[in-house]
Amino acid sequence: MIVRPSEIESLRNAILGTNSVKIELGRLWRLWNDAAPRFTGDPDQAAALHHALQKLSDSAVLEFPKQAWDRSTVPALPRHVIVPAARRAANGRAWMTFPWRRQLGWVSSLPTLPPALFDDLTVLNDWFGRVVVEDLPVVPVRYRSGEIFAREKRLDELERTTLFGPGRLNLAMLACRRLAPPVPAAVVGTGPDVLVVENSDTYWVAVEQLRGSAEHGIGAVVWGSGKTFPAQVPSLAVDVAGQGPLRGIAWYWGDYDPIGTATAVAAARAADGIEVRPARGLWAEMARVPVQEAGTLDWSAAVGEEWLGPEVWAQLSYVRAAGGRVAQELVPVEAVAAWVASLSASARG
Repeated sequence: MIVRPSEIESLRNAILGTNSVKIELGRLWRLWNDAAPRFTGDPDQAAALHHALQKLSDSAVLEFPKQAWDRSTVPALPRHVIVPAARRAANGRAWMTFPWRRQLGWVSSLPTLPPALFDDLTVLNDWFGRVVVEDLPVVPVRYRSGEIFAREKRLDELERTTLFGPGRLNLAMLACRRLAPPVPAAVVGTGPDVLVVENSDTYWVAVEQLRGSAEHGIGAVVWGSGKTFPAQVPSLAVDVAGQGPLRGIAWYWGDYDPIGTATAVAAARAADGIEVRPARGLWAEMARVPVQEAGTLDWSAAVGEEWLGPEVWAQLSYVRAAGGRVAQELVPVEAVAAWVASLSASARG
């Protein structure tokens, strides 16, 4: 395989002629096929392109990515290249004169734009040119991010910037949506409600006790996984333990400390149509055990009194006064069993 200098020079001119800071592999293939059509369909076509790109990299025409390589070919090829000359072309304000597609026309009016975000937007601009968004199936956000950027979490990062917002980018215009993280759950009955338990050991205790009882109204026990549960709440409207959407109330029980009550309040506000209420009987059991870690926690800005209710909040005042906490695991298994028995008794009338 011999790549002619004239073919490398043609590729160089084509790359610089795009005025693009970031050029994806698919576009590189098109430019290479135009620059060296004799390699089209040749078994050595990937090796020839790799050789030409390496020569251009050696002469500082382009830069290779550190990790984004397509290893489906031999040799591997970069999923994109960076063209430094295109970044310098407009004295640091290239986005103001860049030929944006209609979806990104607002970018030219931005007063500032960091180089990394400009690179991302040029990639997105190329993507808008290749697809008809209205014809695309709506997919989870990380699938679309992987397709556009070859980085499944890049849209997560960009969504936290000012590029997303009214009149700018949104997930709908990218034909994708954000799905709530799933919650681990175990079926314990046929009732419409669920019991959400913050900690893993307590989760298994609740599962065992509820499976050993009947007529308690709890269909599943959900592991809240600490502070992650507010983000998971919307998934209850999709499915719980393979039984379909939540049909009743999500009764929540967590650690009694400032983070635990803040998590409960955030969960209660997380999704319209999902009721997250306190499993008060279990919270009340925490008032029967000694304070942990006294003097280590600041309760002055704590939330949760309105959600938990003034009666149980008052019962636990000694914990707040001591600057301590009570973990779920300090509530004896027998107390959890008694709470389950009280549910069954209530269900039987």
